[in-house]
Amino acid sequence: MTQQPGDHLPRTRPAWELLKDKILVHTRTGIRYGKSPVLAAGEHDGIILCGAGALTTADALHRQAVEPWTVLVDPNCYDQLATADAPFHLPGAHHHGQGSLFEDDEPDPLGFDQTVQLRRGATAGLTPTRYIPGGDRRAVRAAVRAVLDLDAEQTILTLPLDHRWLRSSDDLDFLVTTLADVPHIKGIALGAAANPLATKGTVAGLRRLITGLDRVALLRTDLAGLDAYAHGALFASIGMQTSMRHVSPPGTGGPPRPTDRNVTTVVLHPQLMDYFTCDVLKDRYGNLPAPLCHCGVCCGRSLLRFDHDRTDQEEANRHNIATWLPWADDLQRTTAGAERVEVWRRLCRDAVMARQELRHELGDPSAFETPRWLKTWAGEPD
Repeated sequence: MTQQPGDHLPRTRPAWELLKDKILVHTRTGIRYGKSPVLAAGEHDGIILCGAGALTTADALHRQAVEPWTVLVDPNCYDQLATADAPFHLPGAHHHGQGSLFEDDEPDPLGFDQTVQLRRGATAGLTPTRYIPGGDRRAVRAAVRAVLDLDAEQTILTLPLDHRWLRSSDDLDFLVTTLADVPHIKGIALGAAANPLATKGTVAGLRRLITGLDRVALLRTDLAGLDAYAHGALFASIGMQTSMRHVSPPGTGGPPRPTDRNVTTVVLHPQLMDYFTCDVLKDRYGNLPAPLCHCGVCCGRSLLRFDHDRTDQEEANRHNIATWLPWADDLQRTTAGAERVEVWRRLCRDAVMARQELRHELGDPSAFETPRWLKTWAGEPD
């Protein structure tokens, strides 16, 4: 058979070995000035690419890299609801717009979709699963039945779950029972109009799901990916852009964007362990001395220097990655189990204390209120 794109990629190990203990950067594919913004972010474990051109970019990264890259491709089919009859987005064998990679027609659209990803350089294939509404068990069963026909060593079952799945004990029992015997990696992506973990009980529910399954990953998330990894997730991916830090339910249109500007710059505050828009940071600090950051991007400069423009947004994205990378490294260097959980809990407790001290400095007990998820990560009940 004629050599096909991606045949240069050796896959002698299953995906769960290749992806184990990795914290990936989840990013849109967007290219500016001839290079991907994620490539300027420094050292990290790999990336998940989302958006037009993701397949082509994944293939190019593998071909150009001196050492093999860990690359996955997010099919990004979350603007459609999964159903029992159609859990996946499979409009046809050529829906990627890449043309056929094979000499013969492929009778299995789902298998074809996975093979396209693998031959374009992906470390494993992510299933193009549509958004699964809270409690829709028939859609979950349909996705599970279909994926069992695919190679478990090269396929990740993507599960874009509405956050309401985490609030029902019965639904969580169903998920754990239904997914327990699925040998594939289960890639959980949480959906909500805002932060999926903002509602009472959702952090505990997510931990229950993570600890109840083998070969499970948390995708397209924020620092919740580190909490999931600390509690036993195989790997996680943290979004570089705000839209890559959770899945938006169909019809919500994604996170709201201010009407008076085209760019929103979001900054991860190292001491507070939270993301803030740059104008919110400036407003809340008021007359206090500007907080300084010593990550590899900031090098001691102020966190208040950022504005809502494209250049600052890209630099803030690099700062965000450079900020959480050392936390990920600390967890990866720590023995899995109670020791790793305690390292993570200690980081979060320090952030809770930093917020209390900052409120005292500001003389405002309502400023920088500790979010529910951070309290739970730090060891308080959810």
